[in-house]
Order: sequence, then C-alpha cells, then structure tokens
Amino acid sequence: MVIAVVPYMALKLLWLSGSTGGVSDPAAVAELQGARMVVGNLVTIVLELLAIGLAVALTRPWGRRVPAWIVLGLAGGATGLLAPILLGLPLGSAIQFLVRSDVRTSGMDNMDPWVFAAVYGSFGLLAVAIMVLAWNYALARWERVLAVRPHRPDAWTIAIGAVGMLPLGTAMAWWGLMGPGGAGPQAMDALAQRTVLVITAVLCCAGFVAPILGAAIDRPRALWLATWVGCATAALQGPAQVLLAQGGSPTPAMIVLAVLATPASCVYGLRVLRLSAGVTGQARVASSTAAPAAPASRR
Repeated sequence: MVIAVVPYMALKLLWLSGSTGGVSDPAAVAELQGARMVVGNLVTIVLELLAIGLAVALTRPWGRRVPAWIVLGLAGGATGLLAPILLGLPLGSAIQFLVRSDVRTSGMDNMDPWVFAAVYGSFGLLAVAIMVLAWNYALARWERVLAVRPHRPDAWTIAIGAVGMLPLGTAMAWWGLMGPGGAGPQAMDALAQRTVLVITAVLCCAGFVAPILGAAIDRPRALWLATWVGCATAALQGPAQVLLAQGGSPTPAMIVLAVLATPASCVYGLRVLRLSAGVTGQARVASSTAAPAAPASRR
C-alpha cells in the first residue's frame, strides 16, 4: 500500500516545491501555483498520510484497542472518497473506449498522460488495500454484529435518510445518464466520469435500502457492506464534488445536495449500527443467562 501512494505523494510534493512536471498547458501551470491548488495538494497529502496510518492500525494487534469512532471515521472517509472511483472509473473507461475509442476526460489535455495513470492508479491500489484490510479488521473486531442482518431503522431514521441520500442518488443518476448540464458537476461530461456519477447513485441508494429490506435477504455481511459503502459514499461525495468543482465554483444544486446528504447519511448509518449493536448485545446477554438453566431442565 505504501508503494502505491509513493508516486502520488511524490508528484504532489514536486508541485508544492514549484515544479510543473506533468503539466503542459500554461493556464494549468498558473492554476497549479494558485492558492486553491496549493491548499488542495497539502490536504491530499495529509489524507494520504492518514490512510497509511489507518492501514498500519488495521494490521497491528494494538489496532483493536483504537477507539471505534477513530477507525470508523477514517475508514468511512476512505470508503466514501475511493469507492466510486474504484468501481466506476475502470468500468467507465472501458465503456468510453468501446464507444469512442479513447479514454480522455476533462483536464487530460492540460497534463501529460502519465499524471492520470499515477493519480488514478494510486487511488485504485489504495482503495483495494484499505477495503481488504478494513473488512478483515471488522470481521475480527465486530464479528457478532456482522453475523446478524442490519436492524431495520425506525420511521424517523428512514425519513432522515430519505431526505438526504435519495435526492443525492437521484441527481447523480440523472447527471450520469443525461450529462451534468448546468446544475451538475461541471466538466464531468466524459462517459468515464459520468459512469462514476452513476455508480455513486447506485451506492447511495443501496446504502439506504439495504437495512430496510434486510429482513428479506439472508446475507448479513453483504447487507452490512452495502449499508457501509452507501452511507459513506453519500456522506463524502457531496462535499468532494463541492470542493473539487471546476474553477472552485460549485453549482447551487450541488451545494444543497451536499448539505442534505452528509448529515443525513451519517445519522442514518450510525443509527442502524447502534440499533443493530444493541440487539446483538441483548441477544448475547439472553443466551448467557439462559445457559445455566439447561442442567436444571434435565432433572
């Protein structure tokens, strides 16, 4: 995993030092040296370092003693940012190549091809590594919770999730299928990019629906995976689209969707987790108190 992020971090450090390596367009060079890009490069380096720290914690015995909120927060952030790219970009690039015989997207004319290979290759490897490590960690630490289907949320929790997650999912699906137009994420016109938007929509809706329909599906781990990835995606993709908007100017629709989706998906996911953990704890207490009664029943 560390090897995977080295090219990406090296490129960011070069840009911060004043290098314009990989950038071929004069306008892009000027933007690269602007305050917005400098801050963005610093933030992404910090995020990469946090991802490395998370990976180390997930593979060490002492990692089991890290407070759950830290692990869930870091893993959720990584999941929400990377899952749509990991699932959508390879598929979208393949579709675009078959339809248009190229994989070019907005911004590629401003940079050398190897830049995109380094950036998205790093993202992909990072996403796979964290996914595998986090899943194994969760199975070891929260096996009892994951062995039971997510608890169906109450009506208020469903209403909160619906208000935030479904509008974001619907909008992303529309922009992915029909194009971003003037309201959606600007410069996301290529098929590869629009596929990422569609995958984002699918993940958001799946995360909302999984706990509600869980009683009809006897696949606890698959349901938990859908809930986790969907809620994390809904929580992170709105702010990510706002912060990464072309020219630093997000559309009003994108801002509204982010404001609704981020808190709603966090409340929805945490509420489902808390309800499920509570039910699992009650079942464990009931089984432990019932166990001594077994010999008496045979007398």
